[in-house]
Amino acid sequence: MLAFALSALRMFASVYVSAQDAPEGYWLQRFTDENGLPQNSVKAIVQDRNGFIWLTTEAGLVRFDGRRFVTFEKSLIPISNNRFRGFIPFPGTAQDNSPEFYALSEKNEYVGIQANGQVSVDSSFYKHYKKFKPLAQNRIRYNSALASIPALHAVFPDTEPYFLTSGDTAYIWQNPVINCYKAGKRVFVSKGPFTHFLLIGPDPYAVDSEGDLKAIGPVTRDVVIEGEIEDNNLYSNNKNNYQLFWNNISRQAFLYLGNALYLAKSIAPGRLHTQLILRDFDLEKFKVQSFYFDEAAGSLFLGSTTNGLYQLKKQDFHANKLPASDADNVYYAQVPGAGLSVLTSQGYAFSAQPGTMKAIPERLAPFLEKTGSRFHMAPCKDGSFWIQYAFDVFKMDPSGRKILANVKLPEKAKSLSIDSRGRLWVGCETNGVYSVDEVNGQYLPKLRFRLNIHNYEIVGRENDETILLATEGNTYRLNTRTGTFKLIKALKDMVVRSCYTTEEGTWIATYGNGFFLLTGGKAVRFPLDDDRFLATAHCIVEDRKGFFWITTNRGLFQVTKQQLVDYADGKRNLVYYLFYDKSNGFGSNEFNGGCYPCAVTLANGIVSLPSIDGLVWFKPQDVRPALPNRGIFITTVLEDGKTMPVTDTLEMSHGFGQLRLEVTTPYLENPKNIRMQYSLSGPGRTDGWVPVNPDFVVSLTGLSYGNYVLRIRKVTGFGTHDYTYKTVHLRIPRTWYETWWFRLLAGVALLGLFVLSVRARSAYHIKKEREANLIRHYRVISQIIAAVNHDIQTPLLYIGFSLKQFNAYFHRQPAVDPLITRLSDETLDTSQRLNTLTRSILDYIKLQSKSPSERWEIVPVNVADLVAATSRLFAGIAAHREVEIKAMIDPRLTFHSDPNLLSIIIHNLIDNALKVAQSTIMITTCEGPVKQITIEDDGGGMPAELVDWLNQRYQSYEDWLRASQNPGQKGIGLVIVKDLCVLLGIQINAQVIDESRTSIALNFGRTIPN
Repeated sequence: MLAFALSALRMFASVYVSAQDAPEGYWLQRFTDENGLPQNSVKAIVQDRNGFIWLTTEAGLVRFDGRRFVTFEKSLIPISNNRFRGFIPFPGTAQDNSPEFYALSEKNEYVGIQANGQVSVDSSFYKHYKKFKPLAQNRIRYNSALASIPALHAVFPDTEPYFLTSGDTAYIWQNPVINCYKAGKRVFVSKGPFTHFLLIGPDPYAVDSEGDLKAIGPVTRDVVIEGEIEDNNLYSNNKNNYQLFWNNISRQAFLYLGNALYLAKSIAPGRLHTQLILRDFDLEKFKVQSFYFDEAAGSLFLGSTTNGLYQLKKQDFHANKLPASDADNVYYAQVPGAGLSVLTSQGYAFSAQPGTMKAIPERLAPFLEKTGSRFHMAPCKDGSFWIQYAFDVFKMDPSGRKILANVKLPEKAKSLSIDSRGRLWVGCETNGVYSVDEVNGQYLPKLRFRLNIHNYEIVGRENDETILLATEGNTYRLNTRTGTFKLIKALKDMVVRSCYTTEEGTWIATYGNGFFLLTGGKAVRFPLDDDRFLATAHCIVEDRKGFFWITTNRGLFQVTKQQLVDYADGKRNLVYYLFYDKSNGFGSNEFNGGCYPCAVTLANGIVSLPSIDGLVWFKPQDVRPALPNRGIFITTVLEDGKTMPVTDTLEMSHGFGQLRLEVTTPYLENPKNIRMQYSLSGPGRTDGWVPVNPDFVVSLTGLSYGNYVLRIRKVTGFGTHDYTYKTVHLRIPRTWYETWWFRLLAGVALLGLFVLSVRARSAYHIKKEREANLIRHYRVISQIIAAVNHDIQTPLLYIGFSLKQFNAYFHRQPAVDPLITRLSDETLDTSQRLNTLTRSILDYIKLQSKSPSERWEIVPVNVADLVAATSRLFAGIAAHREVEIKAMIDPRLTFHSDPNLLSIIIHNLIDNALKVAQSTIMITTCEGPVKQITIEDDGGGMPAELVDWLNQRYQSYEDWLRASQNPGQKGIGLVIVKDLCVLLGIQINAQVIDESRTSIALNFGRTIPN
């Protein structure tokens, strides 16, 4: 397996392309060495059978999967030069184990494109085509396979032969003769002063010295060109004023005329049909030299000599706007207008142009523009419609210019709805529901209901009798026949934006909670997309093919209705959403909702969706879903960071730590549409599908010996079972300690150790039982405390680590509330303090179990460093209590003591002082005959009995142990301080100063000079 380099992640972030460079109706991406390419000269482009796009550049061979570029160059593959001139086809018919085509370097090295998306250098290329007689000639030239047009290097057919193959058919071109051989036998000879020879599909063509295309065969004849190029004003049957381009691998021919590019297909020998694939794009301006058109995806790739790679795709959607400086192109409610047009609530009319989604905009209804009633337009069957403005509702003619009726209401109107009989229902800002009935040509309002809610909107109908009303948090059913008014509990605390009723039930779109299917009192919530964009669903539109189109604040989604119905029926099948964003033709990804109607479908199938930047038009029946239906490929396998060969069966090493597989799938559209999962089955594991991370990396750790099956699957379509799979087998051998004999020996050894430990433990307990004194109780309590410390220390460390990550995250954010940051700092400090205190207590308890000679280690201790380190642990709580800890210590001062035990003493004294201090804790030292550390606080003074207890003198540590079995003081912290001071020979001198301050001095021996 050849390693490869990831040049860059695409992630749909391309080099900036100005608006005038992108032809109208096309999405244009440009890639250069700044965002993926190794170099900006793209000499040839082709797509392999897997869907990967391959490029040749002067800095290596490049593979593109739609997300990232991978460069194969001489540091990774055995070639002598990174400059590639182009591609040449495989002679004959490629087999599964043969390269599909070759990349040719400037040093005539052939790099084969393999079926698994990898490459291999082929030093025996000519052995392949020698099998095709009469190509097996003595004189074999390295560049005798025809390159694309235009050729990067001069072609000399007058002196040297060139060849092309198509299956078992071979062509030899050496002017003025083109010989055709089939299965080694010559079929025909064509003569002429040819300047180019090419295959368009399977059919042979040539260009003569006059620049005219000729069909090659037993008889050479003129070519008939038809199709969309005939609509070009510059085209003439008598002129060959177009430019010809040809891809020698895909055998695609392109005709370029007047900034328009056409794909030319040979529908019969000598007959070319043209299809317009790009317009209003100047190839010379961008120095385009290579072409490839992905017909399945509709993507056109153009390679430039200096400007990198361009990808263009015709957009299925178009954002229609009124091109006026004062136009309001933020759209909500709309209704079908006269003919094939849409009338918006601003009074703008958009009329459809045949064969395009681009509409003709017009300011048609000044009255609508003046009222500014944006959210409700209730259409009638005759094309007229109702709008509301304050206390009035108006019936407008289909053009929106004429008022047919004006009805005044006693309450302010807010929302409208039309029932099947054409009756208008009006929801008011207060609690009234009115109907407007036509009586003898007059429209009369009638109060129908008073509700116990205010500020509601009519969001739709479940049926002709039942209206759905929504407030900011609840949704209700109102039966207009019986007056029944009920809360829909299944939608409680949700903001409903719109509803769409079918025979399956009512589909509910909400703002923040996704979308639902409501049937009776039950609402089935559907799964969201991975980015949760569908949480803000605005509108659901059903097309003629059974798809739902759902608008959101972050784009448009397509999903099959049947998948949703199956999910609601309890099958809990996967629901696949296809995502569309502004690259598909929107002005903005943010659509608008909360209006009625939330979308409009015209008679010709055009759907109009309101957005914050235009009306988005499209024909669902003409949109070809770009499904990620290509295969899955393992591109890299890393075992503990080391590259392994890419195979379907991986033999792992003993005791490896991590297996990392980098996965890819060719997909030239939005990567958000790729839904990939993996499962691992094997010893101790059950199948369960886990999403592959956004980087398409599968990482496996903690695998014991055995055989495993890794399955990776990807959704390829809207069907329940539309998946493609990739299976990798893992074989992990046993390590020496996993063999049966080692486990047997280990079991015997553990049994022996268990017997010995039981005996030793029993002897220990018998001995301790004989020591029936109070010291034993103290030791037992110490062991219990030690166990508790062990149990809490690990979670404390985890909490401290988590708080540290949160604290670092807050400090990186540019706009975080300072209070939050300060609280985070103090919480982190407190956590560290608690952890240190717990560790100190544990150290102290461990000390009790040691022999007297092992309890301490006297070394020089820098007092300033020790006090500073301990004080920092209390910085957070001190700041919170507004207490200042002042340390006035000579930084050179050094005492003889045990640093760990002295740290525990200082820690507990500062902790006790901090609990009572009002403003200041002072820590000082004295270097007189008696070396001293003093901790003083202004906490109001220590009780006299506690002062006496601290100042008590003991002749030995054993005397202290006997005296401290029933202490009269409270607080384990001071017990530890007293205990350790007696142990280390430190004299405590506690005193109360002015009844408001307490001073505790620790008296040491002689200091050690620096």
